Amino acid sequence: MIQIPVLNANDSLTEVELDGLTYFLRLSWNSEAELWVLSIENAYNEIIVAGIAVMPDTPLLGAYRHLEVPAGELVALVPDRRNTVGRDALAAGDVVLIYVDAEDMADVAL
Repeated sequence: MIQIPVLNANDSLTEVELDGLTYFLRLSWNSEAELWVLSIENAYNEIIVAGIAVMPDTPLLGAYRHLEVPAGELVALVPDRRNTVGRDALAAGDVVLIYVDAEDMADVAL
């Protein structure tokens, strides 16, 4: 399991290696809906999936397994059981974006 760093910006692009492959994770703050939206790009900056609403304590990739998304799972962990992921929550560390490797998925109940 790895923690994905999130910048304090309305739009950020982070390069990460997940299960041995390079991906770019774009997090964008949607001020009208008041939620974070995730897009995933491959190593060539080709969009794999866009528009995933980042919901607390919810696996984010399950509905997109037919695409070339990472083999593991991304989750926004919310230790204080809040029901939203606010604008500053990720950068402040109140909510943590984690990736559970494919091989660890069997050991984790998401």
